[in-house]
Amino acid sequence: MTPLLALGDGRVSCVIGMHRSGTSFAARALSLLGVSLGDETAMMPPGPDNPAGYWEIQRIKEFDDELLAHLGGAWDFPPLLAPGWEQDEALTPFRERAAAVVTDAFGADLSGPTPLAIKDPRLSLLLPFWRSVVPVGTTIVMVRSPREVARSLGVRRYSVGPVQSAVLWLRYLCAAITTDPGHLLLRHQDFFDDLDATIDRIVVHLGLDAPDDAQRAEVHRALDPSLRHHERTTDDAAGNPLVDLADRVWNDGRPDVALLATDVVDALAQGWLRGPLDDEALTRARADVIRLKERVKQLNAAASPTA
Repeated sequence: MTPLLALGDGRVSCVIGMHRSGTSFAARALSLLGVSLGDETAMMPPGPDNPAGYWEIQRIKEFDDELLAHLGGAWDFPPLLAPGWEQDEALTPFRERAAAVVTDAFGADLSGPTPLAIKDPRLSLLLPFWRSVVPVGTTIVMVRSPREVARSLGVRRYSVGPVQSAVLWLRYLCAAITTDPGHLLLRHQDFFDDLDATIDRIVVHLGLDAPDDAQRAEVHRALDPSLRHHERTTDDAAGNPLVDLADRVWNDGRPDVALLATDVVDALAQGWLRGPLDDEALTRARADVIRLKERVKQLNAAASPTA
C-alpha cells in the first residue's frame, strides 16, 4: 500500500518499544542530533511519571488511543491484529486523519531535508497502519528488563501487575521486531552504560551527520541518572509461566526473540497470548469511552467560533 504522504524514503523513523523502556529519552536524543520530532508546542507536557518530558506529539498519542479503541482494545489491553489488518478499507478515514495530524505536527519540515521521527510506544502495535500513511524507513526499538518495566508500571499510575506487564512486554517487543526486521534494538541500560557508543549506533543506523562535540554534550546533559529506576527488582511473580517466558526472552540482558519458535513469536506479535487480567467486556467498554470522548471533542471543535 502506497503511503498517503510522499516524504522521501528513509526520512521518517519511529521510536517504539514497550512503555517505561526509555523511548522518551531516545526521542529526546534524536532531537538533539538533528532529527525533527514535530512542533514542540504540540508535544505532551511532562508528567509526574515522566518529568523530563515524553517527546511525542499529543495528537498522535490521542489518535493512536482512538485507533486502538476502534480495533477493540487499548495500550494495556491490545486488540488481536491478524496479518493484513492495516489494509482494511474501513480504516481509510483513519488514514486520512492520521495524514492530517502528521502534516499539522511537522509543518514545513515535511518538505525539507530534515530527518523526521515519530515517537509513541503504541506504534509498536500500530506500525503497519502508520506505514500506509508515511514512508517509515526504519525504527529504533527500545527494550528494558521485563522485571524493571513491571516495577515501573506497578509503582506508578498505571496499576499494571507483573503478569499483565510480562504479557504486554512480550507483545510490544515481538510486534515491534517482526514488523520491522531492519530495526535497531537498544536496551534502556545502553544509554547509561556507554552513551557515546549508543549515540554512534543511532547515527549510523539513521544515516545522520556525525554529531559535533556540542551535540554530544547536549545529549549527555539531557540524560538524568535518576531515570535509571528499579535497577534491582524482587521476584514479585516468581514461577509464573508468563513472567518466566518474558525473562527467557530478556536472556539476562541479551534480548533475543529468536530463542522462541517463529510461530510463537508471530502469535505473540499478533496478540494471541492474553493475560489473565484481560477482561474483554471491560476492554470493549473502555474502547467505547475513548470513541465517545473523541466524538465529543470533534463536536466541540465544530461548534467553536474559531473552528
